[in-house]
Amino acid sequence: MRLLLIPTLLLAATTATAATTKSFRQTTAKDFEEGEATASMVLPTGDVVPGMKSTPIALDAAFVWCGALSPDGKTAYFGTGDQGRIYAVDTSATGGKARLVTTLEAAWVTALAVRPDGTLIAGTTPGGRVYTIDPKGGKAKLFATLTAEHVWALALDAKSGTVYAGLGGPGKIAAIDAGGRARAIWDSGDKHVVSLIVADDKHLYAGTSEEAILYKVGLDGRAEALADFDAEEVRALARYGGSLYAAVNDFERGGSAAPLTPGAAAAPRGTKITSATSGSPASAGSLPRPGQRKSKAALYRIDPDGRMEQMFSIPEGYFTTLAFDDAGRAYVGTGSEGRVWRVAADRTAALAIDVSERQALTVLRAGNGFLVGTGDVGGIYRAAPAAPRQATYLSRVLDGEYRSRWGLFRWHGSHDVSIESRSGNTAKPDPTWTGFSPLEKPHPTAEGGVGQIASPPARYVQYRASFGAPEGRLAAVTLAYLPQNQRARITELGPADSGGAPAPAAGGLGALTAGPSAPAAARAHQPVIKLRWKVENPDGDELNYRLAFRQEGDAVWRPLGGPDPLTKTDYDWNTEGLPDGTYVVRVTASDERSVPRELALETTFTSAPILVDNRKPEIAGLAVKWPYASGRARDDQSPIVAMEYSIDGGDWQILSAADGICDDLVESFNIKLPAMAPGPHAIAVRAWDSADNVGAGSITIRTPGK
Repeated sequence: MRLLLIPTLLLAATTATAATTKSFRQTTAKDFEEGEATASMVLPTGDVVPGMKSTPIALDAAFVWCGALSPDGKTAYFGTGDQGRIYAVDTSATGGKARLVTTLEAAWVTALAVRPDGTLIAGTTPGGRVYTIDPKGGKAKLFATLTAEHVWALALDAKSGTVYAGLGGPGKIAAIDAGGRARAIWDSGDKHVVSLIVADDKHLYAGTSEEAILYKVGLDGRAEALADFDAEEVRALARYGGSLYAAVNDFERGGSAAPLTPGAAAAPRGTKITSATSGSPASAGSLPRPGQRKSKAALYRIDPDGRMEQMFSIPEGYFTTLAFDDAGRAYVGTGSEGRVWRVAADRTAALAIDVSERQALTVLRAGNGFLVGTGDVGGIYRAAPAAPRQATYLSRVLDGEYRSRWGLFRWHGSHDVSIESRSGNTAKPDPTWTGFSPLEKPHPTAEGGVGQIASPPARYVQYRASFGAPEGRLAAVTLAYLPQNQRARITELGPADSGGAPAPAAGGLGALTAGPSAPAAARAHQPVIKLRWKVENPDGDELNYRLAFRQEGDAVWRPLGGPDPLTKTDYDWNTEGLPDGTYVVRVTASDERSVPRELALETTFTSAPILVDNRKPEIAGLAVKWPYASGRARDDQSPIVAMEYSIDGGDWQILSAADGICDDLVESFNIKLPAMAPGPHAIAVRAWDSADNVGAGSITIRTPGK
């Protein structure tokens, strides 16, 4: 049995560091639904319990559309297509082959009923013909030809022998008396009547397509609408405990609705299915095929007082058939994924039967199990409670992310559950994986059981549970594991970009920004270099960092940052006490905080050269030869990136280098002096290097009088 996959991470591992044991946990139904249940099922409570084992019964048909039981319940009859055959299956047998009863002169047998004497009644399509068949000899006789194209459903009044037929094209109900005389007793006004059952001695329940209305129809031709659904068809009807159950399908409609006339009210809609549309449906009058319109479906219960509840819905797919077990739980078949869902009175649902064919078109109660007829490939399956050890649950592949050691496996539930595991290093199990091994030293606990996983270390592990008793139960699973320690990796190390005001910057070195006069404070030199480094830490360990530095050309590394290791990925390095020059910094990362010291792993990274320059530029050779002032700005370590001058304390003016660009350790300059009043004047010049150091010089001159 395949389980519905939920497209989210449902089985979660606890977060911890490398030396801490991690664990996979399954506690909810969604957690378990990512696994594969064979002859078992996942309950809404998050329990996995033994379910039904499906065994195929051989027959030759393209699809099995409908079914009916003999009066004694010992024989099940199935109508098929596309050769109009009817098969019989012994409900008490454990396997075997379906017996061909007869072949009708019709393509599809779409409805079956059985008289109290065992005579079969079969409705067919196309052509709207109804036959009677001797179940023993297989002799078929045309019973009635109706004025419709399709016979979708048959209901039998056992007392009078009258057969009621739900028709399509048009959507009417016809009554056929014991002599084969037919008459229309009610016209739905819809295209098809696709479901029909007896309500009482004077009424029928009928479901239509394409308006999806549920009716209570009197044999006198008067009808009462019980429910109007915002859907396309009421596909199946069944009664239990005084309540009526209806399987309703809503198919995606092609085209768009006509626009409303201005001021007109929107047309009222019926009861809407509360689930999202998707899937591969079919509609009445055609055999379901994959790739058709999208659909959603819902199961409703209508109580005798008229109260209606939505019991269950699927957001993708459509319902095809409906049956009940002795406990009053509904079994509703789907035309997508070949599934039969069990729906309890409290509205909880579980996947009870899952066959390999895409469509479960008819479901019949048979002994303590069910018989399921399928489409998309015609088949019949006998679904019966699984025998001990037949019911199993296989988890999804659990990923430890790295090579891991496996620890204890704990579960809540019954003591009869047996656990096995296997491991490997490929995401999908293949021949390189180990075989399944039972737990080592398993023993029961008050909650369930515990044992040691025996599979060898690997990246992936998978467990399998088998049930030893019909009342077995598996819940709240925990699998402990210890991933192999992983080495951290440092990817970057260097000075961080300043987050303050723009510094003089040119070509990324810190040249003066454009503007006539930026204040010197905005370009103040900082002897503190803010070191930052980036780390890839695959297993999330807590890391220690140790820094060291040396001047280029030196062999000795000197510690940086104090005696205690750092725990953050940044450090403010004060270089005031260092000689100017080029240095490199090394950072060492260790996971010693997360693992025993003897198992700790280290990694190192060395920075690119970092310039330490705390010396101011000098203004040299400042002289005046009227009307020009000239000089040089120079620095030992960093190139000059900007210069300015001021006369008599006025605004600072940008000063160009003699060669047109400030980019060298020494830059010459010439200042053309403006006309000035006779007397003394002060000329000041300042220059910045790429390390934001600023140096200044001045000269006093006397301007001669006229």
